[in-house]
Amino acid sequence: MDRSSRRREKNSMKARIWTAVVGVPLLVLVMYFGGFMLVIGVSFLTLAGILEYTTAINRLIRPKINVLFMIILAAVLVVTIKLDYYSVMPVLLIEFIAIFCYEILSGNVGITRGSATLLGLVYVPVLFGHLFMFETINNGIFYLWMIFVIAFSTDTAAYFVGKTLGKKKIAPKISPKKTVAGTIGGIIAAALCMVLYGSVLGSYFDFVLPWYLYVGVGILGSIAGQCGDFTASMIKRQAKIKDYSQILPGHGGILDRFDSILFIIPLIYIFAKLTIGIA
Repeated sequence: MDRSSRRREKNSMKARIWTAVVGVPLLVLVMYFGGFMLVIGVSFLTLAGILEYTTAINRLIRPKINVLFMIILAAVLVVTIKLDYYSVMPVLLIEFIAIFCYEILSGNVGITRGSATLLGLVYVPVLFGHLFMFETINNGIFYLWMIFVIAFSTDTAAYFVGKTLGKKKIAPKISPKKTVAGTIGGIIAAALCMVLYGSVLGSYFDFVLPWYLYVGVGILGSIAGQCGDFTASMIKRQAKIKDYSQILPGHGGILDRFDSILFIIPLIYIFAKLTIGIA
C-alpha cells in the first residue's frame, strides 16, 4: 500500500470513528426514549434509504422510478405499520395494484420498473418500519437491542477475522473482500455476544431466556445480517457505485450502514413473538 492509500485509509477511519462517536449516543437516545423520537428516527431512515435505493436503481433501468411516487408509497407503509400493523399486507397489495396501474397508464410495456419499485418498498419502509413493533411487545427494548448486538458483533468480527485469517472468498463476484473465515468468525462472535448480552439481562434486568436460544438467534441473526450485506452489495455492484451516498462520513449511506440491520429486524421481531411468554 502506497503513502496516498494509507493516508486515505487513515482519513476514512477517522471519519468512521467520529461518525460513531456522534451516531451511537444518538441511536441509544432514540431507542431508549422511543415514542416521537423513534417516529422521527424511522422516518429519517426510511426517507434516506428510499432516496438511496431509488438513485441506485435508476442507474440501471429505463424508464426511471418516479421518486415522489416512491416516497408517497413508502410513507403510507410506514404510517400503516405504526398505526395498524395488521393492515400492512392489504395496503401493500393495494400499492402493488397502484404501481402497475401507474405502469399501464404511463405506457410502459415492461415490468422492470414496477418490480423494482415493489422491491424497494419491501426492502426499505417495511423492514425499517418493523422497528415500531418492538414498542408493542413486553420488554421490547431488550429485544430491540439484540438487533444491534448481533449486527455490530458480526460486522466487527467478520472484518478482523477476515483480514487476519481470510483467504478463501465466499462470494467474490458480489463482494470481493468478504471471506469464508470472516463469515464464520462473525457468526461465532454474534452467538457469543448474544450469550453475554443474555447474561447481562438476566443479572441486572430480570429478563431470562435459555442460553441456547441466545446462541440460536445469534447464529440465525448473523447469517441474516450477512445476507443483508450481500444484498446491498448486489445492488451497488449492478449500479456500479461504491456507496449509496455520503450521508454518514466514513460509512457511506444509510443502506451501507444499515444493510445487515434491515435483515435482522424482522427476524428478531419473530423471535420476540415466539419467546414473549418465556422471558
